[in-house]
Amino acid sequence: MRGVLLRPRARARGNVFSIVVFSIVLPLLALTALSSAPAVAVAPSVPSAGGTVARLAYVTGTEKEPSPSVWIAQANGREPKRLGPGLQPLLSPNGQSVAAALLGAAPSSEKGPALGIYSALGAPVADYLDLETATSTPLAWSPDSRYLAVMRQSTEVTNIAAGSGLDVIDTQTGAVTSIAEGQIYGASFAQDGSDRIVFARASSLSPSAPTNLYVSNADGSGLRRLTSDGRSLNPVWGPRYIAYDREHLRRNYAPRYDIWLRAPGSSTARRLTKVPADKLVVGLVPIAFSASGSRLLSEFEGQDTSAAWTVRVPSGRARPITFRNQSVVGAGISGDGGTLLIDLGSFEAPPSSGRVASIPFAGGRPKVLVAHGAQASWNR
Repeated sequence: MRGVLLRPRARARGNVFSIVVFSIVLPLLALTALSSAPAVAVAPSVPSAGGTVARLAYVTGTEKEPSPSVWIAQANGREPKRLGPGLQPLLSPNGQSVAAALLGAAPSSEKGPALGIYSALGAPVADYLDLETATSTPLAWSPDSRYLAVMRQSTEVTNIAAGSGLDVIDTQTGAVTSIAEGQIYGASFAQDGSDRIVFARASSLSPSAPTNLYVSNADGSGLRRLTSDGRSLNPVWGPRYIAYDREHLRRNYAPRYDIWLRAPGSSTARRLTKVPADKLVVGLVPIAFSASGSRLLSEFEGQDTSAAWTVRVPSGRARPITFRNQSVVGAGISGDGGTLLIDLGSFEAPPSSGRVASIPFAGGRPKVLVAHGAQASWNR
């Protein structure tokens, strides 16, 4: 049996595909896409007086309801409220909506809607897309909380990329627009209010398939290719730069990632990080910028590896966030850049066995916000 090495796809907070898989399981990737897609989003600016409330979303289970459920609470973890079944929740910047993937959220959840958008204000859940054709995982909200970028992963057993792609949901009209077809490796909205989106796309699941960054409007118009090296993925749009990974392929081993910076209108890019990565580890994946763009949360990823790292911009100084012997998975960064949202002890474990916590950007002692939970998202 021949081993096949895959690049990690768009990551979900605290979850990452194993880098090494066997070719016999490739048809099953569509059924496991839920644990491969992260939601990456630039931290919002200081909340406005127009109704934005600082909140926290996460996943947990209880003795009465062991299946994973999405919960919402105040940003400090108080006043928790169950919203409904789901995984990989992504809180909107205004704190009023939580998008969640529905595959795996219940024992018999292989049929029905693929994605739900819950209201923090008590409105009925809005269901989208169909699990019989594809799974759907939220990747990013637009800063105005109107648009939601979703990775669609085909549930076909062959030619998976042909039925996969990037969809954008207009939550005001309910319209779902297909922006691109193919394998998606991350997406992020501009922070200037233009609702432009940057995403990485490959035409197939092959680790050698060229992957480039593209920019378009939320309705798919104005599409243009941003990179042409065929090795660019995992973009995060900050206030000044788009941070993304440029991969270096290594024969029979996982690719190695370094974070690069590129201004949206520029034809040049510069390397930000150079962190050594072992043969089964890919390196740093950008997760979220602070509002000023001077601080970046990233995740050091690979086989059986997912660990939060901080990066300072523009120096590129990178350091891990550690606490005793517990796994520390990055989930978010505050707008002022002073605080990180993390998952403690939840990597490769049930969500209820983890803890949602905050920790200073410079490291230190974490403050537990949720005693039993994981896959956290906030708008702080």
